[in-house]
Amino acid sequence: MKMLIPVSPGGHLTQSVFLAEKLKGYDLTFVTAYSAKFRSPTKKWKFRFVINPDRYLLKFMVLIFQSLWILLRENPKVIVSTGSNIPIPFFIIGKLMGKKLIYIESFSRVKTPSLSGRILYRFSDLFFVQWETMKKSYPNAIYAGRLA
Repeated sequence: MKMLIPVSPGGHLTQSVFLAEKLKGYDLTFVTAYSAKFRSPTKKWKFRFVINPDRYLLKFMVLIFQSLWILLRENPKVIVSTGSNIPIPFFIIGKLMGKKLIYIESFSRVKTPSLSGRILYRFSDLFFVQWETMKKSYPNAIYAGRLA
């Protein structure tokens, strides 16, 4: 099964790699913002790169078009993310395309929800939290422990 993992670089990408290591038998494609510091963790997955919107409206508009292009090109059955701003247009467009959406709130969120979590909670078919205390913020979330 084809799975797309749009995530922001840094810690969100690291958490997604922990998840990907546990997903055997899936065709995984990561989508993240390219930076000079980027080092592919492995050759077993495909990486696509998009603009990092950095809270700029014009860059976010470019990201929307990049998201649509990648979704049409990759045609995943499932979109999974651990967060920040890059997955937002992927989830919204993915919902319109009938994709299954799975969001995993960041490990760093112990008591307060993230902005992307608050937005994507409404769109997600499955929403996981890594701390049981976060069920107060996301009553329909699933607590399944931490990725790492």
